[in-house]
Amino acid sequence: MRYTQGFVSFPDYFQRRTRIQNILLLLLAAFWFIASPAYASKPVVYFAGVSFLGDHRFIDTNYPVATALNKATPEQPQAALDKAFFELLSAQSATLPFLLSRNLANYKSGPAIAMTLAIERESVSIETFEDYRKVVAEISAQVLFFDFQAMRLIASIPVDIARNDVINLNASLDKARTDNLTALYQPTSNADNSLLSVASGHIRQFGLPKEGVLRFKVHAVNIGEKASPLVPERVQHDALAQVFGQYFTAQLTHLGGLNMIPYTKGYAIGNKMAGRMANGDVYTLTLPEADYVFTVDISNFKHIAQPNKHLFASRVKFTAKEATRSDAMLDDYFHAAVAKLVSDKQTYIDDWAAYEDALETVLSDLAQQLSAPEKKWFDNHSQLKRRTYNTFRKWSEHINGL
Repeated sequence: MRYTQGFVSFPDYFQRRTRIQNILLLLLAAFWFIASPAYASKPVVYFAGVSFLGDHRFIDTNYPVATALNKATPEQPQAALDKAFFELLSAQSATLPFLLSRNLANYKSGPAIAMTLAIERESVSIETFEDYRKVVAEISAQVLFFDFQAMRLIASIPVDIARNDVINLNASLDKARTDNLTALYQPTSNADNSLLSVASGHIRQFGLPKEGVLRFKVHAVNIGEKASPLVPERVQHDALAQVFGQYFTAQLTHLGGLNMIPYTKGYAIGNKMAGRMANGDVYTLTLPEADYVFTVDISNFKHIAQPNKHLFASRVKFTAKEATRSDAMLDDYFHAAVAKLVSDKQTYIDDWAAYEDALETVLSDLAQQLSAPEKKWFDNHSQLKRRTYNTFRKWSEHINGL
């Protein structure tokens, strides 16, 4: 939001007043200047609590743990996650880049900034070994700032958090899923590893963008013909594109320092983002137009078996262009590999989990290189090597100079 400072002009007779009167008037004007909301050092942001992205009909199904934890009851009329998140932010109010308010925003009085923690994914994967199972729980969310009067998105902060656990072979898988996701929302030991604490940490390092700032968006994530057969049947292609579009957006925000519009596949119609507040209210936010758009084509996965170790690689085509142009500014193939140690007691090797790790690696590396390109990295991970490095370097200089 843009906050414009004005000038106070005093009439001529002010100059004819006494020195004491002038001082009193100046003090009064200074007090008005400091106390006026229009000139506050920090903007006011209204707390809208926790919400859930997607079609409201499927939210209980898509986010069973979060919705169960955050339901209001007669004994607890205030939703638990809403209450915990507000208390956490309030305790850190001195370090926030805005003044947090729990009052209701009055959209009739003019533009008002509201904030919600919008949960967009709950996921649990389980890998079986001879004597135990490995459980990986993940939650993705967006801290959304929006103009409450226009219901227009102003800014977003992607948040991703994961937790590893080990259970015995006879343990209930449903209980393991619920317990591990609950621990990410309500940790029993280390509160710094909760979704709420990670989100508040990102907020403290964040600043609301000014008017006219460049905006970027992951336009599409596509799965190529060679990669598609290696995607398990249990993984829907749209869901896969959604997860990695969100992941790449988060990396571009945190590592690349870009002002990203949320990746909204499955959550948007046109340039609208739909969600539901914890109290049941449905909201739809208008998304701003992007200045630059990115496309990721997942072209292939590769598995190389070595003694006691397996290498899993992912190859992607990355394209960047101005939203209003058809020609690409950046366009090349990139790859990355991860090593996975194999135990003699392991009864099943989950290739897909390793391919996902390789895909995450190449996308996070790409985000980092957009901010600070390194020639050696391009020599090892890009198809066109020095040519692409020079293009990335010019891109970085251009974007960082704006």
